[in-house]
Amino acid sequence: MKLRISAHGRSCDLALHPVSEKTAKTINEYGPKVYSMKIMNWWRKGKTTTWGMKIDSDCSLRITLDDKPVEFDCAKITQNPVKIRRRIFLDSNAKYLAVLGYDNEICKFSWEWDNVTEFNPDKFEFMLHQWDRIMGEDDYFILDDARYNGEFADRNDWCEAQGFTLVEPKIIDLEQVRHEFAEQGDLPHRGTPFPSPSINFL
Repeated sequence: MKLRISAHGRSCDLALHPVSEKTAKTINEYGPKVYSMKIMNWWRKGKTTTWGMKIDSDCSLRITLDDKPVEFDCAKITQNPVKIRRRIFLDSNAKYLAVLGYDNEICKFSWEWDNVTEFNPDKFEFMLHQWDRIMGEDDYFILDDARYNGEFADRNDWCEAQGFTLVEPKIIDLEQVRHEFAEQGDLPHRGTPFPSPSINFL
């Protein structure tokens, strides 16, 4: 049997890029204009990008087995997610992170598994990013990938994209984030947004 997850909603193409103090000042000074600057052409490149489907009230998910709908509580996707963390930045020498990209491109996405012998919703694992404090919004989940019975999908497809608008660029002060981590031993997903730099941008 063929198992399929179909999602329709807003996709995210976001990046956390380590930046120098000079670039942080440029972003702070020019705001969204940095997207059109030559020095900012790299924002979609490298391993620091995050792409997936935003799980919110605008996202519609449907699960089928051989094209027939099966019951599934979609709230489970964010109840017990396999959360993807960005600890690589805390362990680096970077001082600032730039948050760039978009999170409102309307599109469809699907995952398909072949040769599924039975359907058990407990066999799903959903890999998500939770960016509440990065984006300043509660329950900010991005569905990155999914596994069923320990296996990634045999196929996935992204289609019917309908355009997007870029987010307001943001700078995060990693030194302040490291200080919080050192004091608490953890960085909760929920809470006040990660701090902007304390340096003087004037």
